[in-house]
Order: sequence, then C-alpha cells, then structure tokens
Amino acid sequence: MSFFEDNLSRLMQNNPALASALRQSGTGRLEIVQARSGVPSARANGRWIHSAYDPIKEAQAWAESQSYQDGETIVLFGLGLLYQVEALCARLPRTAAVVLAVPDPSALADAAAARAWGDWMDRVVWAWGTAEAIGEQIASAGHPIRLVAYAPAASLHAESHRIIETILQRKVAAQAGGQLRIAVVGPIYGGSLPITRYAVSALKSLGHHVRWLDPSVHATSYHQLELLKNSQHRLALQSKYAEMLSRITMAQLAEDPPDLVLSLAQAPLILPMLEHLRRKRFLTAMWFVENYRHLTYWQQLAAGYDFWFVIQREHCMAALKQAGAKDVRYLPMAADPSVHRPLELTQAEREEYGSDVSFVGAGYANRRAIFPQLLNHEWKFKLWGNEWDGATELSSVLQRNGARIDTDTCQKVFNASAVNLNLHSWAGAGLDPNGDFVNPRTFELAACGAFQLSDRRSLMPDLLAANEIATVSSSGELPGAIARWLREPEQRLAMAANARRRVLAEHTYAHRMRDLLSQVGVASPDRIGAILRGARQAEALASTAADSFPVLASTLRTFPPTQRVELKQLAAQIRSRGPAGTLSREDLMLLMLDEYRSETKDLV
Repeated sequence: MSFFEDNLSRLMQNNPALASALRQSGTGRLEIVQARSGVPSARANGRWIHSAYDPIKEAQAWAESQSYQDGETIVLFGLGLLYQVEALCARLPRTAAVVLAVPDPSALADAAAARAWGDWMDRVVWAWGTAEAIGEQIASAGHPIRLVAYAPAASLHAESHRIIETILQRKVAAQAGGQLRIAVVGPIYGGSLPITRYAVSALKSLGHHVRWLDPSVHATSYHQLELLKNSQHRLALQSKYAEMLSRITMAQLAEDPPDLVLSLAQAPLILPMLEHLRRKRFLTAMWFVENYRHLTYWQQLAAGYDFWFVIQREHCMAALKQAGAKDVRYLPMAADPSVHRPLELTQAEREEYGSDVSFVGAGYANRRAIFPQLLNHEWKFKLWGNEWDGATELSSVLQRNGARIDTDTCQKVFNASAVNLNLHSWAGAGLDPNGDFVNPRTFELAACGAFQLSDRRSLMPDLLAANEIATVSSSGELPGAIARWLREPEQRLAMAANARRRVLAEHTYAHRMRDLLSQVGVASPDRIGAILRGARQAEALASTAADSFPVLASTLRTFPPTQRVELKQLAAQIRSRGPAGTLSREDLMLLMLDEYRSETKDLV
C-alpha cells in the first residue's frame, strides 16, 4: 500500500471528512525533494519548507524551542511534511492537546503522499475548512490557547492564518475580565506624545491599572542641549541624556514591576536597557506610530522589544524582522472620542475658525509646494500651524502668524470648516507616490463629524470607505475636488456622518488597545493571556488550589472573588494573621517565596 493510502486509512478512523477531502483535493502544491539525509524534504514556490540536509534534526530543534504550559491547547500553523508535528508530539506530555490548522487540504495531501505518518496521528486534532471555520472551531476549545508557527510552511497560507488569529484575538478580548498592570513609556516630546496620552486613557477605560512613565517632564532640559553650537558636544550629551532617562525608567519599573511595558515611538529606552528588561523577564511592546522610512532609529531597537506594533504593513514589517524584531504586527492609528468630537460653536467662533477650506499642520515640503495653487479662487482658505517660515506666498492665509495650534483650537477648526484638507507629510513635491499608512488626523477629523479631503493611501480602503472619506490621487486634482465638494453640502454632511459612525464603531484608541492586548494575550497565553482571562483572580485561584492546597484556598477566599491576587498580597494577608509560630507549612512556604521575590526584584 502507498504512503498516501496508508495515511488516509489511518486518518479515516478519526476524521473521515478530512480524509475524503484529501482524496478529492489532488496533490502538487509541494515539490518533494530528497534531503541529503535520505528522507523526503519539500519546496514551495522555489523556497525550502524543510531542511535540504536533515529535516528530522531541524524539526527536533524547532520543537525544543517551543514553550508550553500545562493545560494549554497548542495550535500549530504551518504543516509542510509534518516533521515538526511529530517532533512536537514527542516532546510534549501525552495529555497536551495539539490542534493542526489545515486551510489547504491539497498541501496536506502532498504530505500524506511523501512519507508514513506515525502514532502521533492519534494525538492531534485536525481543524480544517475555511479560515473562518477553523478559527471558530479552535476558539470553541475550553482551554488556554498557545499559537505556534512553523514559519517556512506557515508562510504559504499567511492570510488564512491571519484570519484565524484575529478570531482567536476577538475571543480573548471578549473574555477579558482580568486587570493588567501596564507601564506606558512615552516620548520626551513630539507627535507621539498626545498619542501616548490617548493610549493611557484608553487602557484605563478598559479597566487596567496604568502608570504613565512620562519623560516629557524633562523636555525643557533636553531642549536646552539643542542650543549648544558644537554639534559633537550636543550629540554626545543628548545620547547621555537619553541613557539617563532610560535608567530613570528602569528604576521606576523596579519599584512596581508591571505585567507589560508599552512604549510609544521615540520613548527613551535604549537597547541595553531593553535587553536588561528581557533578562529580568519583563514583557515589552512598542507601538511605532511613525513612518519607518523617515525615522529609522527602529533599526537599533528592533531586537530589544518582544512585540512591535506598526502603522505600515509588508515592507515595514519585513524590514523590522530583518533588523531582528521577533514579532511584528499591524496596528493603525485611531481617535479619542472624548477629545475628537462634534462641537457646538458660537457665531463668533465660526467666524474666527471657519472657512470654506482649511488645513491644520506643519509646513512640510510637499505642502509648501501644493498650497499656493489653492490661492486666488472663489473659496476662502485658512492655513493653521507652525513651521511655515519662508513660505511668503502663503502668508495671506496663514493664521496667528504661524503659531503652534493646540488641540482645542484644532477641534474648533475641524468643526467650523466645510472642507478639511488632510495631506500626509512627505519630503518630496506633490503627494507621496508610495503613501501607505493613514495618519491620526484622518480618524480625528472623522470623529469630529468633519468632512475631509485626503490624499489616497494604500491602507485607507481597509479603514474608511469611499462613502466616508473623499480622496485625490495627485495634487493637480485638488482644486477641482475642492470646487466639487463645496457644491455638494448635503453629500459632505452624509459622508462626514458615515465616517464618524465608522470611527466610533471600529477606530478608537480603546479599540486599538484592546486589539494590542488581545494579540499579546494570544501570543503569551501563560502571562498576559492568563491575566486577561481572569485566571489570577481570587475565585479562580481558590478553585484551582482547593484540592491540593486547602489552606491557600482558604486564604484566597478572604479576598473579593474578582480581585486579582499576587504573591505579595497573599503574603501580606498571611502576616496579618499573627506570628510565624501559628502559621501552617503552606503559609510559611508562601512567606519564604515572597522574601525571595523581594530580594530578587531589583532591576538597577
């Protein structure tokens, strides 16, 4: 009997529907090539799926590198010829549940025809069908889920795996009831500073305990260094200053260790400090809300963070992984509805802030080149913002002599203007031909219920539809588009209302922070995932401890059922009961562990 028939015969015993699907699917997705060790290997699209030398040894090394906690369900993305599945099953205890995601039966048919499958087949669950069906099947499992990927094979079905993971993340988000302790590290100054404020507010609204480690209080001193004329001295001192702020942050983290350290772009955490955090088993994430092509300091930090969240997709994510980042995920910008909202303006405010056409922002090169063509038309144009020095031809429309515009003024301009221009910054002339990410202004305008005219961005269609935002493909289209939309006030209002509904439903900072935490939770089920599930709440811990540690369970039941309980709270509760001579062996062991924790928690 052939490998294919023998394997299908065994598969028929526990999953006849999948066996039938393999028989009907045909083979040929994988190219089977003999490895130098004499066993079959495989290639797809010209790339090796398994080692060309020794696939078995490679699979064993991969399996040894995977983490596992008792009680978890392992879900594997990327099957290939299943060497890694066999190695994983050999490493895990027999009680461990292993689910194999099969988005393409034809690729699995190639594996069935290439070699004999072993007894491990009886230990696995095959989840197959559409990506949505696989995701729902896995999500219905009653155990914590740990996703693992065999990357060479997983890349063949990346989109299906993305859909499955999104479904699992939604499950984590829906179940989230546990409170995380999150330390947020923002920048000293710059555009990501207000975004940090919005992220902190969103995390608090989700019920988490948040500490904002805010280095912006040192901004005045930092800016003083920019006054130094000697560039060598200036750069050296700025580097030392960043190191000092990193050490301050480390000391703050040591005093109250969080579950997650979340940094925003340009946070002053240098690579040696991030590596020290990793050695101390702190979990770190960076939300890089910048254009990776323009600000490239990420190259020095890529390997330092456990998770990177970025506002650009393929090229950005590939570049970060090439630089050493382990886990890179897409997380677009958003709005804060408590700040970015419709306003009732007085007549005087409408006269001051209102116009037919407005733009709020800094005087980047492309904007300086584009905006002169908007002068001398029948519409009234107002330009707000700073860094417009030298743009003399725009001085007649520049408001407040080019002063920096605060958030409150921005909201009033957005609400008072008929057409709000939203042109993404770029160093060249015209519009960025490779424009991809969507800036925060897009969501802020929409949340205000304001009509906007934006340059077209490749990632825009996934975020806002054509009946929610108007776009142009070139700067030459801008005057005609403005004239058109000024003639259609009813459609402007309808589009603005559509955009606001969409942002409130999908694109707030609360949505983004929930997505970020659910993704980290799925990737770290024993740490962030366990806390989000409420596994560290008093009631859940007491139920787990009841049979083996009854004294501990009794202590846990003195806390409110939904309170998160850690070792230090338990130790404090035990100490409050009396002298050590009256304590049980379990109590004394917990006190000893707490003493050890106190002695070893120092970071600096």
